[in-house]
Amino acid sequence: MKKSYLLLFFVLGSLQIQAQAPSTAATTPPTRNSTDVISLYSQAYTNVAGTDWNPGWGQSTQVSNFNIGSDTMIKYTNLNYQGVQFASGVNASNMTKLHLDIWTNNCTSFEVFFVNTSPSPSVEQNFVITPTLNGWNSIDIDLSNYTNIALHNIGQFKFVGIPFGSSTVYIDNIYFWKSPATPTITGFTIPNKNMGNPKFKITPPTSNSLGAFSYTSSNTGVATVNGDSITLVGVGHTYIKATQAPDSTYTAGTISTTLNVASGLPTTPTNAAPTPSRPAANVISKYSNAYTNGGVDTWSAPWDQADVADVQVQGNDTKLYTNLVFAGIEFVGANMVNATNAQFFHIDIWTPNATNFKVKLVDFGANGAYGGGDDSEHEYTCTPPAFSTWVSYDIPMADFTGLAAKAHLAQLLLISSGSTVYVDNVFFWSNSPLPITLSSFTASKEGSTAKLNWITSFENNNKGFDVQKSNDGKNWETIDYVAGVGFSTTESTYTSTDESPFKGTNFYRLKQMDLDGKTSYSNIVSVRFADRETVGLSFFPNPTKDKVVILIDEIQNKNASIDFINLQGKVIKTIAITEQQSNSNLIVDVSNFSRGLYIVKLNNGSVVKTNKLIIN
Repeated sequence: MKKSYLLLFFVLGSLQIQAQAPSTAATTPPTRNSTDVISLYSQAYTNVAGTDWNPGWGQSTQVSNFNIGSDTMIKYTNLNYQGVQFASGVNASNMTKLHLDIWTNNCTSFEVFFVNTSPSPSVEQNFVITPTLNGWNSIDIDLSNYTNIALHNIGQFKFVGIPFGSSTVYIDNIYFWKSPATPTITGFTIPNKNMGNPKFKITPPTSNSLGAFSYTSSNTGVATVNGDSITLVGVGHTYIKATQAPDSTYTAGTISTTLNVASGLPTTPTNAAPTPSRPAANVISKYSNAYTNGGVDTWSAPWDQADVADVQVQGNDTKLYTNLVFAGIEFVGANMVNATNAQFFHIDIWTPNATNFKVKLVDFGANGAYGGGDDSEHEYTCTPPAFSTWVSYDIPMADFTGLAAKAHLAQLLLISSGSTVYVDNVFFWSNSPLPITLSSFTASKEGSTAKLNWITSFENNNKGFDVQKSNDGKNWETIDYVAGVGFSTTESTYTSTDESPFKGTNFYRLKQMDLDGKTSYSNIVSVRFADRETVGLSFFPNPTKDKVVILIDEIQNKNASIDFINLQGKVIKTIAITEQQSNSNLIVDVSNFSRGLYIVKLNNGSVVKTNKLIIN
């Protein structure tokens, strides 16, 4: 009995080892008419061309091919989620099922998502499969389960495995299909329309069935259907579904298409935005031909979802945003805005299709750095803009209630829904003259001293400036006083020197004082001092989630660089730096990094410094 028991244990153990991967291929799919199948991945049929089975979506999943004899299948290991990107939208609205064969030894739940990527916004919906382990599962998903998906325009698949990040799945024979008894319906299109077009009749699709067609609209706020006639109701898109009744030969069948309805108004402006009439003394401008503008680092940050171009409308400089989901506009460091005394934020926009528009302001707090612990922000929802005309928004600064302070505004976000938006005349303003308009404020290293320079383009009732210094951006001391011009409508230049800067980072700000005793503060600038024999590397915040400010000491090599290295030793990002960036701050976007611990390495040729960075 002991020998039998040991033999049985050995056999079961061997089977368990063999069950780590399939030993036989999935069942060969049946022969089908070409009109009855849309194959995505199978050696039995002709597959849709141009499909990307491993788009880079930041997933941990590893994708490879696995062969059994002459059959090739896809193998997913460490599966958390995996995307499939089609070259163009797949029209499966005439099919009834999605087939796939899967084999797994540990995936207890496998989710199949369909994704509509256009028109915006994208829509996704899943179907959950509970596979049998250690054997092939032949799955046929009824497409009626995807009630929220436009089946005629499937742009992507997404697969999700549970346990998340550790599932192993083999997959083969992925195709849409229908029974030969289901009619073959093709050629269903509806041309784009404009609001104001009259009611029109639908041209029925082509079918090998004699059954009658009926039609429905997925969005009755855009178009309604009565019999075979469509009435336009609003701007946007809707899916028109054609359902064919059964006849003596075929069962019922469906097909769908998209109807886009535009405003019917011009899609580009022919007139420039209204010229602002506010006195320059009342304005802090970031973008307008009517005023002197303060600096802007970028009108479309790397982390945003928008495209921007510089255009002219009637000779007037204008920003054009397309595919605008959210645009990140940054004015950091010396370009920050002190809007403490401003009463309104102004912006002019022109859009042919944006049904909503929002503005967000972000203040970096007293330390003037993103993620320093004192940041605040507020998103304001504007009244929906009228189409194809310039719309002026004057938003009370008091309505940005989430802003704890307004002295270090460094980011402006424009938010819509994948729309086209023209932008002009971006500025802050007040009903009365602002105490000063600070055009610039900079700090630079000059030998062993720090040289501070600032320029005002307007002064009203300005007594002067206390020059303040800090080694942490929080606790301040006054190191100098510089008298103001008092009243001026032209540029005034000021300077101050710190003869005894700290080793490390020195932060500076201006405390502006009116003749009547009122005060306000400038943005914060900084400069770093260190021994020439050393290369320093420090940063904040740490941990961070999307941006890190790197504080760089003396750089003495033309080929210096900063590397971000993960725990596997892979360099994720490299940034080249120059001698001109010595003793400065460098803001790096790490929002697309995976969470975890990274080594940040500063290489200055002969000297290397490293430090650890945690990304949450």
